[in-house]
Amino acid sequence: MVCRQEIIELPRAGPGTRRSIVVQRFGEPGARPKAYLHAALHAQELPGIVVLDHLAGMLRDADVRGEVVIVPFANPVGLAQQVMMETPGRHDLDTGRNYNRGFPDILDEVVHAVTGRLGESHDASVARVRQAALDVLERRRVLREDDVLKTTLLRLSLDSDYVLDLHTAWEALPHMFVSSLHWPDAGDLARDMESDVVIVDDGNPMMTFKSAHVLFWQGIARRFPTSLERPGSLAAVLELRGQRDVDDHLTLPAARGLLRWLRRRGIVGGAPGPLPRPRCQARSIAGLRRLQARAGGIVIYAQALGAHVARGETFAHILDPASGTRHPVTSPVAGCLYTRRSHRLVRQGDYFCAIAGDDPPAD
Repeated sequence: MVCRQEIIELPRAGPGTRRSIVVQRFGEPGARPKAYLHAALHAQELPGIVVLDHLAGMLRDADVRGEVVIVPFANPVGLAQQVMMETPGRHDLDTGRNYNRGFPDILDEVVHAVTGRLGESHDASVARVRQAALDVLERRRVLREDDVLKTTLLRLSLDSDYVLDLHTAWEALPHMFVSSLHWPDAGDLARDMESDVVIVDDGNPMMTFKSAHVLFWQGIARRFPTSLERPGSLAAVLELRGQRDVDDHLTLPAARGLLRWLRRRGIVGGAPGPLPRPRCQARSIAGLRRLQARAGGIVIYAQALGAHVARGETFAHILDPASGTRHPVTSPVAGCLYTRRSHRLVRQGDYFCAIAGDDPPAD
């Protein structure tokens, strides 16, 4: 399959700067189903870039029956940030804004554009909403480089049937965030990606990339309940272990999992093979606990990543090197220790690990 590459130039933020978004397209333009995948929206989260590089190589030899759009590194602005040989690409250094917050909310504009024009069929209604959304984004005028970046990423993805945002944590198990709008439909994705934790939410009002899709289609469905039988897209965040997990023995299996899923959904031809057994039950985001350090010092874990901890169990200590005091860290819920900070030195109030509580999502 021929890969068509597009380069989208971002505005020059200052003299001597030039950054661009690389877009790789597989399949016939406009073919359905359409899948959109990007990586490293938080620019320091590199494993997804390697996973998509593997996947692009696989798609070149595959029968792409729909369309697959890959943005291998979604944040060239953040990738250009270097401070003391580190890439702090989670926040814009000019504004302090998180690159995965504040995506455009265009619901009201699209509702205005399609009111009175929907109703013939679900597919026709979805197609009309998608085109109206693209028209709104095309007309949108923003100046700051990071705002142009967010608008462009949404324009590339909002007409897709499937939208996958590839991230990583500091140190983590493979896990996935998905909206209740798409659960349990996304169960096959969790199984093909061998996710150890699945966290179900209702969309983030801070307008993350995923939530910009989820809340948009939730809003459209509420405004036009008789025209849409199901959401116009399935959006999910895949967390590909930790930030240093870029090696091929970890990233190549993840790319194979994505290819299996693309085949399972009919976007790529070929047999996907049997669906892997589920590795976990879904958990509600209401049961997720991000722990903050009650004292500054060195975090010493007594439990490994992936351990199941009981409510009230001491699973770590924070050593105050000045006094020699060890402050116990106890779990506020029963659940899985699924992610933790790579740096073990914390200040009081720092978020340093997270536990996914055992409670399943509400129906």
